[in-house]
Amino acid sequence: MKFLSNTLNNKIFIKISEIILILSIFLISRLLVFYSFELNINDPVYGYHLLDKKLLKDDLLKSLLYLHHQPFLWNLFNGVILKIFNGNIIFISKFFLYYHYLLTLTVVFFSIKISKIFNISKKRRLLVIFFIILNPGIIFYENIFSYSHTTFCIFTILIYLIFKIFISYEKKLEVLIYFCIFLLGNIWALFQPIILIPLFFFILRFYIKFNKISFIFSLIFFLISVAPILKNKLIFGSFINSSKSGQDFATVFNDWQDYCGHPIKDKEIFIEKYLKKYQKEFSHPSLVGDISHFNNLGMIEFGKNCFQKTIDRIFFDPKLYLKGRFFSFLASHGKFSFDYIYPTPKGWSYFYKFFINLYKDDNYKLLRQAIIFTFMISLYVYMFKYVFSRNIIYN
Repeated sequence: MKFLSNTLNNKIFIKISEIILILSIFLISRLLVFYSFELNINDPVYGYHLLDKKLLKDDLLKSLLYLHHQPFLWNLFNGVILKIFNGNIIFISKFFLYYHYLLTLTVVFFSIKISKIFNISKKRRLLVIFFIILNPGIIFYENIFSYSHTTFCIFTILIYLIFKIFISYEKKLEVLIYFCIFLLGNIWALFQPIILIPLFFFILRFYIKFNKISFIFSLIFFLISVAPILKNKLIFGSFINSSKSGQDFATVFNDWQDYCGHPIKDKEIFIEKYLKKYQKEFSHPSLVGDISHFNNLGMIEFGKNCFQKTIDRIFFDPKLYLKGRFFSFLASHGKFSFDYIYPTPKGWSYFYKFFINLYKDDNYKLLRQAIIFTFMISLYVYMFKYVFSRNIIYN
C-alpha cells in the first residue's frame, strides 16, 4: 500500500510540476512580450467578419436573423461580449487578449495529450510545450482581434479527438467531433459542416459498425448547420450559408476583382440586381444603409456572380486554375503564420522589421520556404500514416 501511495503521489507531483512549469513559462513570456516588445492586441474591428458594433450591441437578435454574409456564431459571441462590457472597446480588447491566452493554454493541454498518444518522451514533450508557448505565430494571433485563434484551438481539439477515436472508439468521441465541426463551420465559412459531418460519419463506418446514437447526433448537428441556409432561403430567397463564400471561392484567381467587381464600391449595382431578381424589400440597417457594410443585400448577388464566373473560368482554363492552386499550396506551406501581416497587433512592425530585412535576401527567403515546406509535408505524411495504420478497438 505504501508503494502504491508513493507511486500515486509521484504521478500527481509530476502533473502538478508540469502545470507549474507551463504556467511559469507562459506568464514570463507574455510579460516580456508586453513590456519588452510593447506588443498588444489591436482594437476590435467591426464591419467585415462582424456586423457593425451598433447592430451587435443594440439589435443583436434581429441582426443575426438578417445576417447572411458570415456564419452566425462569431457574431453571436461578439454581440454578447459587447453587451456585457456595454460597448467599451478597452475592456473588450482586454477580454479578448485574456481569452486568447486561455485558448493558447488549451492548445498546450491538448497538444500534450496528442504527444502522449504518439508516446513522445517527457523531454520531447517539454520541447513541444516550449515550441507552442514561445512560437511567434501563436503570439501573433493571440494579439489579433479575429476568430483565427478560436478556430485554431477548436481545430486542435478536433485533431486530438480524431486521433483518439482511431485508437479506441467511443460514442462520446464521435459526438464531440460532430460538435467541433459544427462550431468551426458556424464560425468560419471555410468549414462546411453540411459536407464534413456526413463525410466523417460515412468514413468512420468503414472502421466501425453503424450505431443509432452516433447517427442521431450526427443528424442533429447536420440539421442545426442546415438551419441558417433554410433561414436565408425563406428570408432572402436564396440557399446560402455565407454570401461571402462566393467571393472567397473567386480568390483562387489573383485577378478575381476584374470579373467579380468590388463588394463595397459596386454594392449599389448588386443591390439593384438583387431587388430586381427577388422582388423583396428590406429596411433593416443590417441590410441597407451605411452600417450594413459587407452584409448589404447586394452581397448575395455579388457572391453568386463571383461563384458562377469562377466556375466558368475553371472549366474554360483548368490549367490556369491548377497552376494557381499548385503555387498557392507551395506559398502557403512556405511561410510562417505571422508572415500574413493583415491585420497586425499593436507594436508588431517593430518586431517584424527584422524579418522584412531578412527577406530582402532571396537566399534566406528560399531557405525559409524549403524548411517550412519540408516540415509541413513530413508532418502530413506522418499523421496520415499513423491514422490509417491504426486498428480501432470495438466496444
